[in-house]
Amino acid sequence: AQFVANGIMINDVATNDELNFTVNRLILGDNLEILKTIKDETVGLIYLDSPFFSNRNYEVIWGDDGEIRSFQDRWAGGVDHYIGWLFERVDQMHRILKTTGNIYLYCDWHADAYIRVHILDKIFGEIILRMKLFGVIQVVVQVKNSIREIMIYIFLYKRENLYIQTR
Repeated sequence: AQFVANGIMINDVATNDELNFTVNRLILGDNLEILKTIKDETVGLIYLDSPFFSNRNYEVIWGDDGEIRSFQDRWAGGVDHYIGWLFERVDQMHRILKTTGNIYLYCDWHADAYIRVHILDKIFGEIILRMKLFGVIQVVVQVKNSIREIMIYIFLYKRENLYIQTR
């Protein structure tokens, strides 16, 4: 089963009946409240596309009608407030992950080091990092009509430090 809660896609939930979710359901609202309703160790895979701590306002043209949707990625309390907000959610995700579960956290250069050290390493442990994928994307900066490269990262952590030995 799979569902999305405020930018978080959660796969491999134990059973939909237990959680009263339908497959591929989009839930709008605070993902922390949704996460608190999920039983311990029932999720096999989480992909988290969190806010980036970019300190920007965004406007996106959505659909054929030119509908503009906007959102803010600003944190009044600075990076400490951002890390505290994200820590609560990742801690709940750790709780619901099966012992064999994985979490992929997507972020960019604005806070990747803070996220790894102050959230992921504290919750999962420093030795649990399985992979740090990174890439460069090019974006067009409309104000200056230039192309800028931005670093993006995906951290992969496992719930526990388990290895499967094969012969």
